[in-house]
Amino acid sequence: MISPPCYVPRRPYNISAIKPTKPLFVFFLATLLFLKESAPSNSFFVSATVSCIQNDPEFGDSLCVKKYRHGSFCTAKGICSNPFRSGCLRNVLPSRFTKLRTCNSDDDADASDRGECANSRFDYEEVRILSQNWESAMLSSWIMQIILSELLDVPSTLETSMPDTSFNFYDPDLQFSYSHISYDYDALRTARDNPDCETYQADQRKNGREYRSCAHVMPEAWNGQKEKIAYAEQEGVIEPTTGSGGVAKYSWYIPRFTAIRNPKLTSYFGMTAGSEIENRRLMADTFLRPKTWQYFCDEVSLDNCTTPYYDDQGRLIAERPPSDESEGVQYFLADFYHGHFAATEDNDCNANPFACNGHISNVQCDWSTFAIPQAHYLGIPVKGSGTGIAGGYPYARMVEIYNAANYTKSNVLFYWFTPDTTVQEFIGTDAEFQRVLLPPSTTKCTESRVTEEQRCSENPADRIGIEQGSCDAEAHSYQKLIVSSMYSNTYEVEESMRSPAYDAIKSIKISDLELEEIFLRWYERNTDRWNYDAREAVCMWVGEHIDSLQSVVPRSHPRSFRVEEYRHPALYGAIIVAAICIVLVGVVSVATFHYRKTKVIRYAQPIFLYLLLVGLLFLCIGATLLPAMPSQGTCIATQWFILLGYSLELVPLIVKVAALNTLHQHARKFKRVKLEFKNLYMTVGVIIAAVTIFLLIWTVMDPLSRQSNKKLTNDLNEDNGQIVAINYSCASDSPVWLACAYIYQLLLLVTSTVLAFQSRKVKQEFNESNSLVFVIYAHSVVLLLRIVLWLFRSSIQANYAMAITSYLLSMDIFLTLVIYFVPKLVAARVPRAEQKNSVNLGIYGATPILSAVEQIRLNVEQKTRLDSFGISVASNKTSMPSEGRGSGAIQQELIENLGATERLECSLKDPVMMND
Repeated sequence: MISPPCYVPRRPYNISAIKPTKPLFVFFLATLLFLKESAPSNSFFVSATVSCIQNDPEFGDSLCVKKYRHGSFCTAKGICSNPFRSGCLRNVLPSRFTKLRTCNSDDDADASDRGECANSRFDYEEVRILSQNWESAMLSSWIMQIILSELLDVPSTLETSMPDTSFNFYDPDLQFSYSHISYDYDALRTARDNPDCETYQADQRKNGREYRSCAHVMPEAWNGQKEKIAYAEQEGVIEPTTGSGGVAKYSWYIPRFTAIRNPKLTSYFGMTAGSEIENRRLMADTFLRPKTWQYFCDEVSLDNCTTPYYDDQGRLIAERPPSDESEGVQYFLADFYHGHFAATEDNDCNANPFACNGHISNVQCDWSTFAIPQAHYLGIPVKGSGTGIAGGYPYARMVEIYNAANYTKSNVLFYWFTPDTTVQEFIGTDAEFQRVLLPPSTTKCTESRVTEEQRCSENPADRIGIEQGSCDAEAHSYQKLIVSSMYSNTYEVEESMRSPAYDAIKSIKISDLELEEIFLRWYERNTDRWNYDAREAVCMWVGEHIDSLQSVVPRSHPRSFRVEEYRHPALYGAIIVAAICIVLVGVVSVATFHYRKTKVIRYAQPIFLYLLLVGLLFLCIGATLLPAMPSQGTCIATQWFILLGYSLELVPLIVKVAALNTLHQHARKFKRVKLEFKNLYMTVGVIIAAVTIFLLIWTVMDPLSRQSNKKLTNDLNEDNGQIVAINYSCASDSPVWLACAYIYQLLLLVTSTVLAFQSRKVKQEFNESNSLVFVIYAHSVVLLLRIVLWLFRSSIQANYAMAITSYLLSMDIFLTLVIYFVPKLVAARVPRAEQKNSVNLGIYGATPILSAVEQIRLNVEQKTRLDSFGISVASNKTSMPSEGRGSGAIQQELIENLGATERLECSLKDPVMMND
């Protein structure tokens, strides 16, 4: 298409359409419109809006509603606000659509709080659409934005390729900014390398870097871009193109009044019917050159336009001189300069009979223009007089020239395209566009066209091309360009959170007839043409065609969330069971304290038992927190209680059993060993401190927090989209922390297992190997199941996984109490008198075992009997007479048993292992 200069076309404003009765307001409004019309023509946006007086009962909000629609109000800037600020569909179809449109990066931080938009529930990545700078592409981009923002919950905005300008449909000030680049391939390259355009441009601003445009979609690319499109595909910037739905065509046009004046001009046959001189004179006399405002005031007006100038028909041509250089180059400005056409040396066939020519308003060279080779090889003597290469004009100048021709009823030969608003504007008038017949296009002709490089060449021979490429421009389907990374970025996301934007954009197709319908509605309104009217036309069209437009919505969309409530009976049950465990731990703690002076409790070391019970209590609290609604506080607290709980439960047990093993091994070797309580407590404290430090580092560097787990269900919402179930769970950004916690717990269990095996021969009063083995087994099963739940967390509903984990912990606690504490407490309840001659049956064994005191007495008796056999037992040496060797095996066993008993007896008297 085009790469226009810094200018935006304007249409005539109808001041009489606004009829306030207050004189002051009329003066204010007229002045405002005058200033706006007098703004420099190189501005990038159209700034005319309906002006109002804030808080005025007649010319305030009520005027805005009257001029626009309900929802518009008078702002502090003195202009009416955008009534579609919160959404298009909820305005035109309020009975079907009530939700707010999705916020985008152009909205300020408080927009959602003010009820202007809603943040994306699915955190979809924002889609940037190039607005380009001709109306068919611009309005198509609006339609895409409405579909994405209001039907699919996808944030989307328009990229104008310029900083600080907006073409957002929902812009609060109704800006209508034309992009300054027609085909911004660099914006697509940026999006390929930086898919999150919002974050990328925010970083650019933060770091003070130069603005770079970024966009994922180019709505229209016309056939003159074939070479650049092919290169972009080869470069990997875009994926293979897809049709936008419309058919475009460039043609030669003349106004209807010109065709009526001379019907021969409707065909190249009529333009070339006479001799060369006759044809040149016909075209030179018919199509004069358009003149700028500055030229007219300097060369035509007798007083440099200091007074209004009227032509022979009484039509106002110039109201005043141009106010600045930018106005001076204009060919038309409503109410101030209405154009002028004059003959120049190029039109003088008397002086140059074989070189004179008529004027053709041709577009600039980066459009898909073939007017130069067509005129040259068809023998039509016309030439452009614009400032561009080969006499082309920018978009805005072209529109001005046609408006000037219409006003002054001057003949004009126009190279233009459809679909376009300019064509639609004059339908049904005497200036309606009439197509000039040229030779039909063929495949050979289209393949022989001049390229953009040739069209923009300084060499006239390059611009002419070859004769085979001089046929009429073919109708073609303009293409939609999508950045190549959009597909992969979409389908790399898990299905429940996958954005529907890519599939929807691929499916959106808007025909040229539909665009022309929108153009017609746009120009019929004539209230605020370049700000509100276009938005109203697009929104009304979308509302009327909503059923067909919904067909582009991908299957299973629009989706909605369903937060799984933490009110399931299983969750309540887990909390109740955990609370029961807390009560049981409390009861066992009280009983342990009560029987703390009994032999069985003293041998088990009460201090270590209290630490173990504290650990079980921590586990109970962790089991209670697990089924509750996660928050950052509960997530962190749960892991602290569980990890510290297992540490306080197992570490003292491991330290105590290790000490018993040490005593037993030294006793068997008839060696004394001295173990102090403070060293044992210090060992426990060091390990607990290390665990606490690990938890602190974890909490500071990568704290556990509530994270949502989303799963796509088969349930449908009211819009026939699938429902995504949300469960909340606790997790850190990195899984390494939790993996380390599980590995640590596994090491505790392995260590406990080894020590339990080593202590299997320790005397029964101190031997906890049986109970320890069963406790370790229960812990191992629970830990294994917890790890399985963690590994398969994506396949299990999060709240159910938390409930199951809570049940497992409660079961683990209950089994520990039953296996480890209950036998001790039962034994502690036996009266001392009954314990004296009682036999301890152990925990899970049936072998009769004497109490410690009875065993010592029995050993003393055995020693006496051995002495009678002549066997002497020393502290560290055993000797046996030769006559006693016949019963060596039995005697040796008795000796070993006696030695161990003596050493263990000494140990019992040592304060290390006895409390009194």
